[in-house]
Amino acid sequence: MNDLITNGPLSDWNEHDAFWQRDFANRPYGAEESYGQFRPAYRFGYDLYGEHEGTAFNDLSDEQLRHRWDTYPERGDLSWDRARDAARDAYARRDIDPAPRLEAVIDKD
Repeated sequence: MNDLITNGPLSDWNEHDAFWQRDFANRPYGAEESYGQFRPAYRFGYDLYGEHEGTAFNDLSDEQLRHRWDTYPERGDLSWDRARDAARDAYARRDIDPAPRLEAVIDKD
C-alpha cells in the first residue's frame, strides 16, 4: 500500500528499528546487553502504540501489558520486568513521531 494515500505513519518499524539499534547502548537497560535481546520489546511497544494512540503508556494497565507480553511469541526469555522500559521507550518515540497530515504531504494546487 502506498503510504502517501493513507493516514498511517510515513515512518515504519524498519526506521524505528534502525534508530533503536543505534541508540540502544545509550539506554540504562542497554548496558552490557545485546540489542537483539531487547528488539522484541521495542517492536512490542511500537505495535502497542498503534493500538492505543493518544493514551499515555503509564495509563495502560501494567497487569494487562504483562499478560500480553507473556503471550507475545517473539519475546524470547526476556521478562516483562526487563522489557517494560524498552517497550515504553518505543511507545513514547512513536508518540512523538506522528505522521504528517495528508494535506501537508500532498502539494495542493
